[in-house]
Amino acid sequence: MKDEKEAIRKLITPLLKETFFVKTSVRVDRLHQKLKTEGVLSPEETSIKHPFHPDIDILFWPKKYSGEPDIHGVEVKYFRLKESIVYPNIYEGLGEAMMLLTYGLNYSCLWHLFDPEIPSEIVSRYRDLTQNLVADTNSPINYQSWVLPEIPPPEPEFQPKTQAELIKELIITIRRSLFPISLMQYLKSNPILNRWDVKIMRSIIKKGFRIVYSG
Repeated sequence: MKDEKEAIRKLITPLLKETFFVKTSVRVDRLHQKLKTEGVLSPEETSIKHPFHPDIDILFWPKKYSGEPDIHGVEVKYFRLKESIVYPNIYEGLGEAMMLLTYGLNYSCLWHLFDPEIPSEIVSRYRDLTQNLVADTNSPINYQSWVLPEIPPPEPEFQPKTQAELIKELIITIRRSLFPISLMQYLKSNPILNRWDVKIMRSIIKKGFRIVYSG
């Protein structure tokens, strides 16, 4: 994969769409401006003071729910080698994941994806440092990490597979390993969800994507 956007588009989104409504690369500033232009915001929503950053890499909520749906926001970092150096830096993404809490999402997640070319000892080091930091500081961030499986080269005696076929096979592999059932278990909820300004931001997100209460 080239970067986070490609990994999200080709691998993560198809998997999530089996169960969830999914939006990617959400620009909250543009969403707020669009709703303001349409005249559908309340005075409080119109005048809310928020930097509207960062973007939300992945926003998703269940297709089937009753009452108020749980809304998940994800900051994704895809670690790969760039001239023999791991890129991006390990600390990138933590601040963005914390800021996602201010949007009124039920759960803020940080997902690390590792290219299969990265040595296993570096993967373990990055995982342990991040997981320990999140756990020992009682951070409300939900951290997950996965090593992406390699796409095997086509066997020469057979007709070479197209990229679409290889991606399809990779999705099947990831479905078994990348997204276990436990992904949605033991999540730490947003501790500032009841703050008045956070409630307003949640209302803007819900209006922007027509996330309605289901009785």
